[in-house]
Amino acid sequence: MIKNMAIGSGNNRMLLLAALLLGLISAILIGLYLSSLDGGESKVAPVTTRTVVVAVAEIDPLTTISAEMLVVKAIPIDLILSGAFTTAEDAIGQTTQVSIVPGEQVLQSKLTSPGSALDSFGDETPLSLIIPDGLRAFTVSASSVGAAGGLVRPGDHVDLILTGGLLEEQAEGTLTGASACYVLQNVQVLALNSAVSRTTSSSDAAAIAAVSANSEVNRATLAVTSEEAWQLAAAQGSVSGGGVETQLWLSLRPFGDSTTNAGLPTCQTFAGS
Repeated sequence: MIKNMAIGSGNNRMLLLAALLLGLISAILIGLYLSSLDGGESKVAPVTTRTVVVAVAEIDPLTTISAEMLVVKAIPIDLILSGAFTTAEDAIGQTTQVSIVPGEQVLQSKLTSPGSALDSFGDETPLSLIIPDGLRAFTVSASSVGAAGGLVRPGDHVDLILTGGLLEEQAEGTLTGASACYVLQNVQVLALNSAVSRTTSSSDAAAIAAVSANSEVNRATLAVTSEEAWQLAAAQGSVSGGGVETQLWLSLRPFGDSTTNAGLPTCQTFAGS
């Protein structure tokens, strides 16, 4: 009986060792399986980013964009909005049409510049959107003869010459009394009659040629400074045949321009007002 118990104890021991071995193998296999699962979950696909321009602080409507208002940040490509600027230089100098909040991507649709306005509105572009920054649109009387025989086109640059005085016969075969002077030089023509320039560049020959010459021209709208505008108003008083005091002139500002120039001459208060 003792012998049988010894044999039985040996069998139990072997069974126990076999069970432990199988348990160890199972634990190792389970560990390897779980490890493979963890490794697969940790392998996240790389995120593709691209740099875009965002606002540093809130920007009010009708504000000219400056470098201090912007920062370039890398954003996941699937979060980038259509029309977002990728370089700050492209947005600087443009004017906001609506407010832009801090951290918001700066979009072309929320800004305007002469070039983008022409692209967006074509022939229906408002004149105020294509006036160069800091200048004014001012209209003067013109004629086909005075406008280089009607061959001046919107987008061209011109010199303005004022003539005055009468030709009088002083002696046989001689005339005297005529005078002429340059009022302004190298002035951009924004429009002739109602035909508006389709370019903001003096080197864009194709865009200048795209607007037909007009032999019936009677007015030219020019891009001038504030100082030049009042000089033209004064000079045009004699051209139109009436005193400048009888005419009120409109000098059109660029879209969003609200600056004032304290150095310009101002009219005195009218008597009795």
